[in-house]
Amino acid sequence: MKQVVDSWPQGLFSQIKHIVNSFLDPQEKIVPILSILGQCFQVDQVILLEEKEVNSEIYQKWPIKEINVNPLKQIFPCQNWTNLSHCSCDRQVYQFCLSNHLIPYSKKQELIESFDRKIIVTVPVFRKGEFFGHLILADKESSKIFTPEEIQILEIITDQISLILYQIELQEKVNQLEVENQQLKSACQNKSDYLSHMNHELRTPLTGILGFSKMLKEELYGPLNEKQKQYANGIAVSGQHLLALVNDFLDLSKIEADREEIFVETVAVEDLCLSAFSMVEAKAKEQNLDLILELGETIDFCTVDQRRIKQILLNLLSNAIKFTEKGSVTLAVQRHIEKITFSVIDTGIGIKEADQNKLFQPFQQIQNSLSRKHKGTGLGLTLSRKLAQLHGGDITLTSEEGKGSCFTLHLPI
Repeated sequence: MKQVVDSWPQGLFSQIKHIVNSFLDPQEKIVPILSILGQCFQVDQVILLEEKEVNSEIYQKWPIKEINVNPLKQIFPCQNWTNLSHCSCDRQVYQFCLSNHLIPYSKKQELIESFDRKIIVTVPVFRKGEFFGHLILADKESSKIFTPEEIQILEIITDQISLILYQIELQEKVNQLEVENQQLKSACQNKSDYLSHMNHELRTPLTGILGFSKMLKEELYGPLNEKQKQYANGIAVSGQHLLALVNDFLDLSKIEADREEIFVETVAVEDLCLSAFSMVEAKAKEQNLDLILELGETIDFCTVDQRRIKQILLNLLSNAIKFTEKGSVTLAVQRHIEKITFSVIDTGIGIKEADQNKLFQPFQQIQNSLSRKHKGTGLGLTLSRKLAQLHGGDITLTSEEGKGSCFTLHLPI
């Protein structure tokens, strides 16, 4: 191989290698190589032909524009190339010369004449091992015969063209993925906009329903019998549940659309925890559960969005109380080297390992007797994790069925 390279005009391979390895768009690399081949082999036309199922098409050619030359048609039937296509599978190079009648297949006569050329050399081109088409060199005036060394050089160069074709294929796939990704983003944006609009539309009548149910419960327009009070209370409970779902859905749609912002401030950790406790304390007492706060040493302040972290803690504490029939619910806060953790630990029913991955998916709830008794939105944990991730943190879970669960909020310091 070294002997072949040395016998060829100096710099041919380095020029082609430079083009192949350049930062040019892959589509712009082929024509310069065809130009180099045309000049070095002293032919007046070089074509890269692509074989397709129905037609063979000119993929690239040099020169791009011809004057006073009858060019090969851009598209022509594959049957003209049937024999050559089959023979190309064994990587054979074919040379046709009209003046010397070196045409191995009579079916090529009409095709070769359509070139209006005397010399035609066809070299099979492969892409990732699969047949792609032919590299064709043709000349109108010359009657030369290509030497074995020249054909060997052409085969080496077609290997480089194969690399470019592979680069083009990869680039096309990347471009297609970018288009699909943009379409997906647009669809997600439209979905989020629609959901946000619908949630706002739902919240307005819900507020009215809750206001009317409150007036009924307070008997502002006259006394109610026990059955009426029961119905009024049912309306209020169902309305609050639906409002919580709407609010969670609205928050989640904002986060997914990258329109949710956090506003961090320095907050006293103990005050943050006690504030969350105050909102679940009554429910814990109702179920005879001990509500415990454990603050580690050096726990003082953290820099967070107070409203959002309080929302996360409230979700975790509410879930723990909901799925704990007896025992306790503990909020343990620890400071580590690069983070602070808030762990909500309960002595409840625990969660099967197979079900744990489902919990952070929207509208996923574990089916058991307590989940059927205490209906939820199915969005609390999903939203909580998203809010934690907005802070650069996360929520993790450890649990054993029948022995309780521990949900831990990790926040960077």
